[in-house]
Amino acid sequence: MWKADIKPGAEYALREARSPGAPLQHVRILQHVRGKKWKAEWIDPNPGLVEYVESQNLIARWKDRHSVLRDEERSQRLRQHNDALGYSEESPIARALSVVFDAAGEKGLSFYRGILSGPPDALDRVKVRAGIDRAKHSPLAHVDRDGTSHAPFDEALDLAKAFCAKEPAAVLVRVEATEEDWSRKAAAPGGDYIVGLLNEYRAAWALIRQWAGHDAAIAQREARIQRLERLVWDAIYALQKAGQDDEARRLRRAVERE
Repeated sequence: MWKADIKPGAEYALREARSPGAPLQHVRILQHVRGKKWKAEWIDPNPGLVEYVESQNLIARWKDRHSVLRDEERSQRLRQHNDALGYSEESPIARALSVVFDAAGEKGLSFYRGILSGPPDALDRVKVRAGIDRAKHSPLAHVDRDGTSHAPFDEALDLAKAFCAKEPAAVLVRVEATEEDWSRKAAAPGGDYIVGLLNEYRAAWALIRQWAGHDAAIAQREARIQRLERLVWDAIYALQKAGQDDEARRLRRAVERE
């Protein structure tokens, strides 16, 4: 727990081994000692024992322990589900999902270690943008005690594919910019450090291009460029009508150079 959330006199669930599933002990905090160290009295087990504890070993208020255990159980089921699907953190798919949800631009939404997590409203917005019913979700998806949504690997994969198909430019611009930047660094003197990373991500980027329908995305980008060119020519004619010939010529030269 955060130091600011711990109050002397209150009762807490303490876990000596900082791993989900380890037994919870019932303690009362007596006083703050210094830094992250607290003086605590045990209630169960070893009633009356007084020892020093660290902030990070206090998991939650004792009255909230059932919510903690429920969240841990749900997270464990998600991990087991992902394992059964053959999820691998080092796979191109895992890297691709991380790139896609980062490119979606929704604050707090991220794919990490096989789980898509973030604010429920952010997840809903991505679903809407991807053309997926917001009410559609995996039976294992849940919102934890802090109000954060968590969805398993297969739901994240379906959502990422749908999002890429609906908004290819959003992800392909990120992919192309990153690949160009890393390729330039790899080709420069001393760029060996990034070659391995570049090779690892190329497989992920290939998947993203496949999900986005790369040819369709290129056509969409070209259409956008053409619309922008028409806007520039409209601006040139408007400047000429307004007597701003110098500005009109400057824009015309810029367009013709391209």
